[in-house]
Amino acid sequence: MKEFAKRLKQEREKKKHEDPKWTQGYVAGMLGVARPTYTSYENGTKQPPMETVHKIADLFAISTDYLHGITSDPTPSAQKDDLLDLAVSISRAFHDFDALSEDEKRFLVNELPGTVKWKLEEFRRHKARILEQEKKNNT
Repeated sequence: MKEFAKRLKQEREKKKHEDPKWTQGYVAGMLGVARPTYTSYENGTKQPPMETVHKIADLFAISTDYLHGITSDPTPSAQKDDLLDLAVSISRAFHDFDALSEDEKRFLVNELPGTVKWKLEEFRRHKARILEQEKKNNT
Protein backbone atom coordinates (compact mmCIF):
# COMPACT_ATOMS: atom_id res chain seq x y z
CA MET A 1 0.00 0.00 0.00
CA LYS A 2 2.92 2.32 0.70
CA GLU A 3 4.19 2.06 -2.90
CA PHE A 4 0.67 2.61 -4.25
CA ALA A 5 0.27 5.81 -2.19
CA LYS A 6 3.71 7.11 -3.21
CA ARG A 7 3.13 6.54 -6.92
CA LEU A 8 -0.41 7.92 -6.81
CA LYS A 9 0.82 11.15 -5.24
CA GLN A 10 3.73 11.38 -7.70
CA GLU A 11 1.40 11.02 -10.68
CA ARG A 12 -1.00 13.67 -9.40
CA GLU A 13 1.82 16.05 -8.59
CA LYS A 14 3.27 15.60 -12.12
CA LYS A 15 -0.11 16.57 -13.55
CA LYS A 16 -0.42 19.46 -11.09
CA HIS A 17 2.98 20.76 -12.18
CA GLU A 18 1.63 20.95 -15.74
CA ASP A 19 -1.82 22.25 -14.73
CA PRO A 20 -2.61 23.58 -11.22
CA LYS A 21 -6.19 22.31 -11.32
CA TRP A 22 -4.91 18.79 -10.46
CA THR A 23 -5.52 19.13 -6.73
CA GLN A 24 -6.63 16.28 -4.50
CA GLY A 25 -10.15 17.69 -4.69
CA TYR A 26 -10.08 17.75 -8.49
CA VAL A 27 -8.86 14.16 -8.75
CA ALA A 28 -11.37 13.04 -6.11
CA GLY A 29 -14.15 14.58 -8.20
CA MET A 30 -12.90 12.87 -11.34
CA LEU A 31 -12.94 9.52 -9.49
CA GLY A 32 -16.30 10.10 -7.84
CA VAL A 33 -14.98 9.92 -4.27
CA ALA A 34 -14.83 12.45 -1.45
CA ARG A 35 -11.63 14.49 -1.14
CA PRO A 36 -10.80 13.02 2.32
CA THR A 37 -11.15 9.54 0.85
CA TYR A 38 -8.78 10.36 -1.99
CA THR A 39 -6.36 11.98 0.46
CA SER A 40 -6.33 8.74 2.47
CA TYR A 41 -5.33 6.89 -0.73
CA GLU A 42 -2.36 9.25 -1.21
CA ASN A 43 -1.41 9.00 2.47
CA GLY A 44 -1.57 5.20 2.38
CA THR A 45 -4.12 4.96 5.18
CA LYS A 46 -6.82 3.50 2.95
CA GLN A 47 -6.67 1.17 -0.06
CA PRO A 48 -9.13 2.00 -2.85
CA PRO A 49 -11.43 -0.72 -4.18
CA MET A 50 -10.35 -2.42 -7.41
CA GLU A 51 -12.85 -0.43 -9.48
CA THR A 52 -11.36 2.83 -8.18
CA VAL A 53 -7.82 1.57 -8.86
CA HIS A 54 -8.86 1.09 -12.49
CA LYS A 55 -10.33 4.60 -12.63
CA ILE A 56 -7.08 6.00 -11.22
CA ALA A 57 -5.01 4.09 -13.77
CA ASP A 58 -7.24 5.31 -16.59
CA LEU A 59 -7.21 8.90 -15.33
CA PHE A 60 -3.40 9.04 -15.21
CA ALA A 61 -2.93 6.74 -18.24
CA ILE A 62 -0.77 4.33 -16.24
CA SER A 63 -0.97 0.63 -15.49
CA THR A 64 -2.42 -0.81 -12.31
CA ASP A 65 0.75 -2.90 -11.97
CA TYR A 66 2.79 0.30 -11.88
CA LEU A 67 0.52 1.78 -9.22
CA HIS A 68 0.98 -1.32 -7.06
CA GLY A 69 4.75 -1.36 -7.52
CA ILE A 70 4.79 -4.61 -9.52
CA THR A 71 6.58 -2.96 -12.42
CA SER A 72 8.61 0.20 -12.86
CA ASP A 73 7.04 0.79 -16.29
CA PRO A 74 3.96 3.03 -15.96
CA THR A 75 2.76 2.22 -19.48
CA PRO A 76 -0.58 0.43 -19.33
CA SER A 77 -0.77 -3.06 -20.74
CA ALA A 78 -4.11 -3.65 -22.42
CA GLN A 79 -3.73 -7.39 -21.91
CA LYS A 80 -3.30 -7.12 -18.13
CA ASP A 81 -5.93 -4.46 -17.76
CA ASP A 82 -8.37 -6.56 -19.81
CA LEU A 83 -7.82 -9.42 -17.36
CA LEU A 84 -8.47 -7.17 -14.39
CA ASP A 85 -11.60 -5.80 -16.08
CA LEU A 86 -12.75 -9.39 -16.54
CA ALA A 87 -12.23 -10.06 -12.82
CA VAL A 88 -14.31 -7.00 -11.90
CA SER A 89 -17.06 -8.07 -14.32
CA ILE A 90 -17.09 -11.61 -12.93
CA SER A 91 -17.31 -10.28 -9.39
CA ARG A 92 -20.28 -8.10 -10.34
CA ALA A 93 -21.97 -10.99 -12.16
CA PHE A 94 -21.78 -13.28 -9.13
CA HIS A 95 -22.98 -10.48 -6.88
CA ASP A 96 -26.06 -10.05 -9.10
CA PHE A 97 -26.38 -13.72 -10.10
CA ASP A 98 -30.17 -13.89 -9.63
CA ALA A 99 -30.65 -10.93 -12.00
CA LEU A 100 -28.78 -12.66 -14.86
CA SER A 101 -30.52 -14.32 -17.79
CA GLU A 102 -30.45 -18.12 -17.98
CA ASP A 103 -27.90 -17.94 -20.83
CA GLU A 104 -25.62 -15.74 -18.72
CA LYS A 105 -25.94 -18.09 -15.75
CA ARG A 106 -25.11 -21.12 -17.96
CA PHE A 107 -22.06 -19.31 -19.33
CA LEU A 108 -20.79 -18.49 -15.85
CA VAL A 109 -21.21 -22.08 -14.66
CA ASN A 110 -20.09 -23.96 -17.80
CA GLU A 111 -17.65 -21.72 -19.70
CA LEU A 112 -16.14 -19.37 -17.18
CA PRO A 113 -13.78 -21.78 -15.37
CA GLY A 114 -11.91 -22.64 -18.59
CA THR A 115 -11.82 -19.01 -19.69
CA VAL A 116 -10.44 -17.84 -16.37
CA LYS A 117 -7.81 -20.61 -16.30
CA TRP A 118 -6.66 -19.66 -19.82
CA LYS A 119 -6.56 -15.93 -18.97
CA LEU A 120 -4.65 -16.62 -15.75
CA GLU A 121 -2.03 -18.67 -17.61
CA GLU A 122 -1.75 -15.89 -20.21
CA PHE A 123 -1.29 -13.32 -17.44
CA ARG A 124 1.40 -15.40 -15.72
CA ARG A 125 3.35 -15.73 -18.97
CA HIS A 126 3.08 -12.00 -19.58
CA LYS A 127 4.19 -11.17 -16.03
CA ALA A 128 7.17 -13.53 -16.35
CA ARG A 129 8.23 -11.73 -19.56
CA ILE A 130 8.00 -8.37 -17.80
CA LEU A 131 10.11 -9.58 -14.87
CA GLU A 132 12.66 -11.10 -17.23
CA GLN A 133 12.89 -7.82 -19.18
CA GLU A 134 13.28 -5.83 -15.96
CA LYS A 135 16.14 -8.12 -14.89
CA LYS A 136 17.87 -7.55 -18.24
CA ASN A 137 17.39 -3.80 -17.90
CA ASN A 138 18.89 -3.79 -14.39
CA THR A 139 22.08 -5.63 -15.43
